[in-house]
Amino acid sequence: MSIPPFAAIITAAGASTRFSADEDIHVKKEYLSIDGHTVLSRAARPFFGVPGLSAMIVTCPEGSEDETVVALEDLSDIASIPFLIVPGGMTRKESVKAALEELRKLSVPFEYIAIHDGARPYIDEGLIIRTLAAATVTGGAVPALRVTDAVKKLGRDGLIAENVDRSPLITVQTPQIFRREELFDAYDRFPGLEADDDAAVFISAGYACTVSRGSIENRKITYFSDIPDAKRQAEEYAKAREEGRRSAAASRRMRELLREGDR
Repeated sequence: MSIPPFAAIITAAGASTRFSADEDIHVKKEYLSIDGHTVLSRAARPFFGVPGLSAMIVTCPEGSEDETVVALEDLSDIASIPFLIVPGGMTRKESVKAALEELRKLSVPFEYIAIHDGARPYIDEGLIIRTLAAATVTGGAVPALRVTDAVKKLGRDGLIAENVDRSPLITVQTPQIFRREELFDAYDRFPGLEADDDAAVFISAGYACTVSRGSIENRKITYFSDIPDAKRQAEEYAKAREEGRRSAAASRRMRELLREGDR
């Protein structure tokens, strides 16, 4: 199959609230490392191994652009395509919308847009290619796994009220890949839609979305326990961040004093 040109959005603008919920240190999970590479770098890097990648946009919290560049390691330096870091919004949907607006401005050609969670560091090139191939058939595709556990429905009293047939149920992953113009149209038409993922927005606009074979390895980092030695890493990261902020504040103060002395 000939791989069509596509752009990638890596979403990393979340606050990592659940990740740090039980800890006294707040740090973004995407900035911590697994086996020597950051979660964010691992999530973004495989896309560069897929022919056809025309542009990449990484979303980040407002004011965290410098930290995000560091977390991306060398990717922003070696990229030979447009590579942008964009402040996201309060929700994932708002962040994707901001990234889509930046993609509209680019003059490079691409037919599809892949949207991937920056907290999924175990993605591989094969998964990207499978999902992209499926998207070329229907216009949109998401990697998915069959539900293997028994599923029950709870009643209002907290007791099991119903056994649910799991045979038609799936869990979905990212990257979710869509035809460019159809995705733009879906986000334009449903700006206020509350949606758990981009496929929900795409389907709400009346477009067809299929599934590709997901991977059990393509799990999302959610809790401290998902990253080896996360506690130590978070403590070291928080200390280095605070030292950096103090150094930056001292530098700003020195510049202000020098400007005052020149007056």
